[in-house]
Amino acid sequence: MHNNLREEIEGKVGERYKIIRNFRYGKELNVYKAYEINNDKSRIPYVIKSYITREAFEIESQALKILKDAKNIMQMIDVYPQQTIIVCECALYDLETFLSHQDYSQRRKEEGNIIKDIVSGLLELQKHNIVHTELAPKNIMYFQEKDGYTERWKLIDFDSACIADKDDVKIVTNYSAPEIIRAQDSKIEIKANFAMDMFSFGLVLYFLETGQHYWDGESEVAKEEMTSNKHLLIDVHDPSACFIIKELLSKTILNRMTLQKFMVIIQTNNF
Repeated sequence: MHNNLREEIEGKVGERYKIIRNFRYGKELNVYKAYEINNDKSRIPYVIKSYITREAFEIESQALKILKDAKNIMQMIDVYPQQTIIVCECALYDLETFLSHQDYSQRRKEEGNIIKDIVSGLLELQKHNIVHTELAPKNIMYFQEKDGYTERWKLIDFDSACIADKDDVKIVTNYSAPEIIRAQDSKIEIKANFAMDMFSFGLVLYFLETGQHYWDGESEVAKEEMTSNKHLLIDVHDPSACFIIKELLSKTILNRMTLQKFMVIIQTNNF
């Protein structure tokens, strides 16, 4: 298997990095885990992302250049434009995997630090005028820093990121805001804005509270709930969490809770 992988990753990347695992992320992207050949003793793992399309490479590499040294954002280590490849720091696991092993009390114990890190990442995006558009538990990952001690949650996967109020949204997921889903169904373009990420953030909080996705991406009934003019039915144990999630999941964009308002509320509520 390693020989086949080395055939896929050639040139300067293959000279510097030794691939040890292929993650297989579908047709548009190949993702590998690797170590530096000349620094094998350190055994620091990296992720190599090899893009099928030039557009996805350009979007993610540019976003990560802008977000260099941004807190709670996955960092790019190397970039190889001719091969449409970037090398990034490697995570331990994603939020979806982590929460699948937690019961309600365990989730409640962990959620404070998780939310704090997600908010920090979203603040960095908004400061740089970037809309993620794919915020979801699978794109929030837990990293250990090079010092071997510091650990934090970071936002990953920026190959569909957009400049706010300038770029059209490029992707629809089960964590997308309803206006994005409606636009896709109507085959019309829609500009990205921060409110879209806030709706996704609300769905992430719902997942934190319940351990369940509000919409699995397949159920037509749940999709209809997402895109209708009716309020989403939010049933979570904690009243404060329920209020905040409902505000974030407002289908009226102007009424949707902003990140700044969220930060004020959590400072004055036990959430």
